[in-house]
Amino acid sequence: MMIDNFKDISVIDDVERMIILRKRLRIKQYELARAIGVTANYLGDVENYKLAFTPKLVKRLNEYLKRVELEQLEDGQDSHSI
Repeated sequence: MMIDNFKDISVIDDVERMIILRKRLRIKQYELARAIGVTANYLGDVENYKLAFTPKLVKRLNEYLKRVELEQLEDGQDSHSI
């Protein structure tokens, strides 16, 4: 695959989407792991494609995002800044 324009780069899969989310939230891998109730080793293995990205992980991430959104609303921050 040849990419000639930076803006042509798209998210390939859920793993990449999760990594981008974590970086936008400016949190480390172990911090996200703790927040969603998994081990840092597990999350690292998912990010390195050693373990599958499961529907249960999607559920945990969605629950985490809802908590983050509620915290931002309580703090008066814009929840769309993620």
